[in-house]
Parts: sequence; structure tokens; C-alpha cells
Amino acid sequence: MRDSNQHNVWSLVGGHECRLNQHYGTGKMVRVIERLQIEADSDERNVDRKLTDIKSYPFSFLVQSLLLPQRGFGGTPRVNSPALGNSNDDTQNSEDEGVNIKEVDGLLSEIAVMLGQWSFYSRFLARTYRVPSHDILWLEGTCRSPNLSPDAPLVIPDVLIKSNLSQKVFTKLTTPYNIMMTFFFRRSVEKAFQLNESPSGLASPPYIISAVDDVMYIVNAPSGGVIDQVIPIISSVLGSNFVGMIQRKMGDESSPRAIVQGRFPPEDKIIAFIVLINSLDMANEGAAATANGTAITTASVPPSLRDSFPFQNDIKEVATRLRSLYSSFSSKATELLNEGLQVLFNQVIKPRLRPLLTDTFCDVNYTLSEEELVELAAQRDEEEDKIRELAARRFEHGGDTLMRPIARTFAIVLNVAARHLAHVLEKRVLGYTGRTTAYGVIRMERDFGSIVAAVSKGGHHAVREVFSKTTQLLMVANMDDEEWEELEAGDGIVWALSKDEMVKARNLVRE
Repeated sequence: MRDSNQHNVWSLVGGHECRLNQHYGTGKMVRVIERLQIEADSDERNVDRKLTDIKSYPFSFLVQSLLLPQRGFGGTPRVNSPALGNSNDDTQNSEDEGVNIKEVDGLLSEIAVMLGQWSFYSRFLARTYRVPSHDILWLEGTCRSPNLSPDAPLVIPDVLIKSNLSQKVFTKLTTPYNIMMTFFFRRSVEKAFQLNESPSGLASPPYIISAVDDVMYIVNAPSGGVIDQVIPIISSVLGSNFVGMIQRKMGDESSPRAIVQGRFPPEDKIIAFIVLINSLDMANEGAAATANGTAITTASVPPSLRDSFPFQNDIKEVATRLRSLYSSFSSKATELLNEGLQVLFNQVIKPRLRPLLTDTFCDVNYTLSEEELVELAAQRDEEEDKIRELAARRFEHGGDTLMRPIARTFAIVLNVAARHLAHVLEKRVLGYTGRTTAYGVIRMERDFGSIVAAVSKGGHHAVREVFSKTTQLLMVANMDDEEWEELEAGDGIVWALSKDEMVKARNLVRE
């Protein structure tokens, strides 16, 4: 910090010397300078004390949240879980007083400026040393190399690598910066979760916890000159603390588990769990945007970053580190996201899908002939079309109600739900083997086609492939004899059905 403080002393002296001499007499500035220099010299000791305090900082909230035993997504919340409001406010306040995060932020800014000056000095020496003496041309008082591009990558000269100044920069600047930045980012994550706010419902976006925005803001804050120092720190804290906190919340506080067996989970737990899944997904997107926005190639380097990373392969190394950061975080976040989505399906979607299908096919009889259906409509005093479209209408209404609350993660959960639904529909089709009529199979194909359309609406056309087996079973069942003979002869269609399943489909209609 000494160079920075000397600059500050010079600024104070230069700006106030005339006025001080005017009001207090000539020569009084000497005493002021002495006092300022004492303060400047003590600053280094203050930094050492700050580093000592940082190294001993307990991170009580994170430790309690991450290290105590967890029961998984189906577990019971811990009695002393900090996020349940049982943390000790006095402990938090004393920790904040012990290490003032604003002071740490100020020191980080100072060091970043000095590292920038060191980069400037290193760049100056590297440009001076990179031109061989026999290749120099003196033109108008300036040494130039006719064969060297001004944009050619620089190499750090040995004289700089072996210098005592380089070692001092590493000891007095780089190492303290890394220690303080680790603390700053980890403490910011801790504070974000301490002050976290969750939406009370899903009436309006964003469906995420406030900690996501706070943490992603910190992730994007470092300047270009020190980003290479920050990337490993961000990667470590994101992967362990941030993902760990969300995992603990999903397992301890918001697990969508029914209180009474056989009933649905509480609505507030379902909403909280969905919000956490959305938060994880949004954080994943934020990390990807950070990596893609900063990981540039040497073919197109903005001047600001070219100055920050002038040496050979610097840009490539930073880009590689950023991609590694995203890859590491994405791997952990995606694993937890998929696990959460599977829990959401098993404990929320699947239990509600069963009664939905029961209601959809209630009083829907595919064993009736067309004449029997007309007679049934007359008995009920209802329109024939209303009875024919009953199953499709019921499912479309119920399915929309079921899936709407999970709009952001809809595509992923939809694939899981679609696979389960396809299996159920396939079993239902085969359950009519030898029992239905030709007209019943036609109605079944129409109804099941409507269900598939309802599931895949909104641009999710890829989901239709999951239902290939079901739709092909009904298609084969509705073929006339001539079409069936052509099929047996081979028609080039890619079938999801085996030969045995095709035969079963042909036997759906009773003799």
C-alpha cells in the first residue's frame, strides 16, 4: 500500500500547502507531512491486521448451514437452521464489526489499481526487451523494429521475473488480494443468503430468490485487470457455498414432502421448491453469460483487455479459466437441478397426474360401437360431439393447471412427465386388447392424439417423440387389411414397435 499512500501524501501536500502557510505560518507543513507519513507507514500494519482478522473469520452462518447433517430433499428441517430465523444476531453483528466488508472492498480497489500500474510497468519493460538489438532501427529518435508487429504478444523478460520488485508485488499485492477477495466474495454470498428474500407466490416474476441477483452482481463486478486472479476464487465459492446453500434449502426448508401420507405436499413448500429450482437455473444462465461475455479469443480483443493481458497466451488462459469456471459450476448446478426436478415430478407432478388421468377417462368407454355411442348420448340428453371430445377437454384443462406453476423449468419437467404419461397411455391401449370395437379404436386414436397435442403445445414438439409407441400402436390398430399387408411387406417407416407389438395392436379390436 506504500506507493499508493505516498501518492496520497503528495496530493494532500500539493493541495493544501499554500493555505496552511497562509493561516498557520511558513514551515508548519513539515509537521503535517511528518504526521501524514506516520499514518501512511502504519497502513501496511493495518493491512496485516486485516489479513489476520480475515483468516480467523468464522463464517458462522455458512458453517451452520453447510456442515451440519442434512436429510436430503425428503428430510425434516433442522431446529437450529440459520435460515429459519434462529441465528444469533449478536454473533452476526460482532462478526461484521470484526471485519468491515466495506474496508476490505476499499483495499481491494486500491490493490487492483496498483496491480494495474504493475501491469503497465511490466508491459513497458516487455516491449523494450522484445526487440533484438541487431533488429533496431533508429527513426526520428525512436527505436523501431521493421519486422515486429505492434500487436505481437509480449513475453515477460527474465530481468523482471527474477527481480526483487516482482517478488514484492506477489507477496505484498497478489497474495493479500487473493486472500481478501476470497473473503469478500464468500462473505458476500453469506450475506446474500442472510438477507435473502423469496417470492411469496408465483403470481408474477421473477420466480427466484433475491440471493441469485446479489451473487451474480458480485460475480460480474471484477475489472479486467484482476479477473485472472478472481476466476479461481469465484469458481470455488460458487461451487461450494452458493450451490451448497441452495442444496441445503431444497433439502431442509422447502422439500415438497407431504405432511400426512397419501396427501399432497403443502402448497407453500411446493412454491418454495420451485423458486429454488428456478433460482438454480437462472444462476446457471448467469454463469454462462459471464463466461461467454468475457471469454474472448485473440482474434478479437478489446483494447482495454489487450492492455490488461498483453503477454503471450494471457487472453487464451483467461478464456480457458472462464470456460472452466462455467463448466465446473454448471456441472454441480445441473446435477442438483436435475435431482430437484426429479423430486418435483415424483412428489408433486406424478401424484397429481394419476387422479388427472382417472378423471380424464372417467365414463369414457372405448368398447362402444358408433351406434351405441349415439344411443348413450340420447339417454344422457347430450350432444354426441360433447361425449366424443370429453377426454380431450378434461386432460387439456387439468394438464394446463398442473404444469402452469413450473413455467420456467417446464421443458425439463415436461420431458420427465411425458415419458411417464406415455408409459401409462401405452398400458391403457394394450389393456383393451380383444375388447374394443373398430369405432372405439378410432376414438382412442383421436383422444390420445389430443392428449399428445396438449402436452406438446407451446412449441414443445420434440415431446411428441416420447409418445411414438402409443401413437404407432393406434395407427396399426386402425389400418385396414390392405395397409397392413403393405406394412408387412416393408414400407421404409422407422418403427418404435417390435413385430410382436404390431401383432398385439392388430388384435385390439374384438372379433
